[in-house]
Amino acid sequence: MAKDLNFKKAIERLEEIVEKLESQDLDLEEAVDLLAEGIELHKKCQDKLKSAQTKINKLLEEKAESI
Repeated sequence: MAKDLNFKKAIERLEEIVEKLESQDLDLEEAVDLLAEGIELHKKCQDKLKSAQTKINKLLEEKAESI
C-alpha cells in the first residue's frame, strides 16, 4: 500500500476496496487485509480534509481581516 497517495488516488483505492469487499468473492484473510487498508486510507483522507479545511479557514480569516 502506497503511503504517499494523494487524496484523489486514495479515494479511488477506497472505491476499489469497497467493490472488492462487496463482490463477496474473497477469502477471510484477504477481506480482513482489505478492510485494514481501507480504514487506514479513510483516516488519511480525513486528515487531508481537515488540513485543507484549516488552510481554507485561515485564508478566509486573512481575507476578512484585510477588508
